[in-house]
Amino acid sequence: MSVIKHQPKALPFLFLTEMWERFGFYVVQGLLVLFMTQHFGYSDSDSYTILGVFTALAYISPIFGGMLADKFLGFKTAIVWGGLFLILGYVFLALPFGKTFFYPGLATIIIGNGMFKPNISSLLGTQYTTDDPRRDSGFTIFYIGINIGAFLAGISSGYIKEYFGWHVSFALASIGLVIGLATFGFGRQHIIGLNEKQKVARKFKLQLLAYCIIAIIGLNFLLQVNTLADWLLPSTGIILIVLLTIITLQQDIEYRKHMIVLNTLILSSVVFWMLFLQLFFSANLFIDRLVDKTFLGMHLTTTVFYASESIFIILLGPIFAWWWHALGKNEKNPSPVSKFVFGIFFAGLGFLILGVSTLFPNAEGLISAYWIFLAYLMITIGELLLSPIGLSAVTMLAPPHLVGMMMGVWFVATGFGGIFAGMIAKLSSVPDTVQTVTGKLHIYQNAFFDYAYLAFFVAILLFFMNIGVKKIVQK
Repeated sequence: MSVIKHQPKALPFLFLTEMWERFGFYVVQGLLVLFMTQHFGYSDSDSYTILGVFTALAYISPIFGGMLADKFLGFKTAIVWGGLFLILGYVFLALPFGKTFFYPGLATIIIGNGMFKPNISSLLGTQYTTDDPRRDSGFTIFYIGINIGAFLAGISSGYIKEYFGWHVSFALASIGLVIGLATFGFGRQHIIGLNEKQKVARKFKLQLLAYCIIAIIGLNFLLQVNTLADWLLPSTGIILIVLLTIITLQQDIEYRKHMIVLNTLILSSVVFWMLFLQLFFSANLFIDRLVDKTFLGMHLTTTVFYASESIFIILLGPIFAWWWHALGKNEKNPSPVSKFVFGIFFAGLGFLILGVSTLFPNAEGLISAYWIFLAYLMITIGELLLSPIGLSAVTMLAPPHLVGMMMGVWFVATGFGGIFAGMIAKLSSVPDTVQTVTGKLHIYQNAFFDYAYLAFFVAILLFFMNIGVKKIVQK
C-alpha cells in the first residue's frame, strides 16, 4: 500500500481506465479461436492464421496511433477516439449476423487498439521524471490493472458464453470500454502533462475519420485474404527495422546508446510474445479438448485458465513492484536486458511443463488442471520480468520527441509476436484424421517441447548479446 501511496495521483485513474479497456479486449481475445473453430467450424490452422493476423494488426496499429498523438492529437484525444472505435468494434461482433459483421468488427477493433493502447502507457510515463526510482514499480502497478481486466474477462466471458451465447459475451466487452472512458474523464484533473496539441480543427477530425473508415475497409479485406498478409506483414517488419536503424543513427551520441539498448529489448520481446500468445492459440484449444476442467469440485470454463495467469500477476505484481523499488533505491536494480533474459527463460520453463503434462493423462486421457496452473505460473513470472519493464524502458530510453512512436513500436513487436504465434501454433494443429486422445496428446506434446527449446535458445543468445550491447554503450 505504501508503494501506491507514493505514486503520482494520476496512476489510479489510468490504472482503472486501462483495466476496463483490457477487460473488453481480453473477452474477445480469449474467445476468438474457440468462436472460429466451434461457431464457424474453421480448421485449427485457419483459425490460428486469422487470429495471428488480427493479433499482429491490433498491435502494429499502435505505431500509427502513437505518431498521431505525438504530431497532431495529443494523448487525451487519441485515447478517447481509440475507446470509441473499440466500443463500435465490439458492438459489431455482438450482432448475430454470422460473418457479415465479424471481419468489420475485428478491423474496427484494430483501429481502436492502435489509437488507445500506446497513448495511455505514454501518458503514464509523463507522470515521472526520467530518473524517478518509482517508475518501474509504477508501471508494474499499472500492469496489475491490465491483468485485473484480463482476469475479470476470463472468469466471466466463458460462463456468459455457456449460458447466454457468444454474442452476449462480445456485448459485455463494449460495456467495459464505456466504463473505462468514463473513468478517464473523471480523472482528467489529476493527470499532468497531457501533451495536448492545439485544438484539433473540425475539418481535420472529419478527414481523420474518413481515413479511419478507409483503413477499416482495407483491414476487413486483409483479414480475409491471408495470403496477402503473409507477405505484407514480414515486409512491414523489414521496413520497420530499417527505419529504426536510421532513427537510431540520427540521434546524438547519448540517445543513440539508449536506442541501441531499446532496439535490443524490442527485438527480443518478439520471441517472448510469440510464445506467450500461445495461451490464446494452441494452449487454448489444448485446454478445451484435453484438460480435465473439474478443479476443487468446481467446473471451470476454458477461459478461466488464462484468467489464472492474471491472478498470478495480481498476486506477484506487488511483490515485483516492491522488489524493483527496493533494488532501485539501493542502486542494485538489474538491467532491463538481464530481466528479459530471465523472462524468456521462464516462458520456456512454462511450456516445458505443458509438454511434460501430456505424459501423465488420467484414465480418461485428460490432463490435470494442476499442470496448467503450474505452467502458467512460470509464464507469469516471465511476463513480469519482461512486459512492464519493457513499457518502462520505452518511456525511459526513447528520446522525448519519440516516446509516443517508440511506444507504438513496442506494441508492433507484440504484433509480430502475434503473426509468428499463429505460424508456430500450427505445429499443434490437429487434423480431422486424428480422432484419438493419444494422437492429439502426441501432437500437443511435440509442439510444447518445441516452444520450450526455442525459448531456452533465445534466452542464451540474448545473454551473450547483452555483453555485446554493454560494450557498444560503453564505447
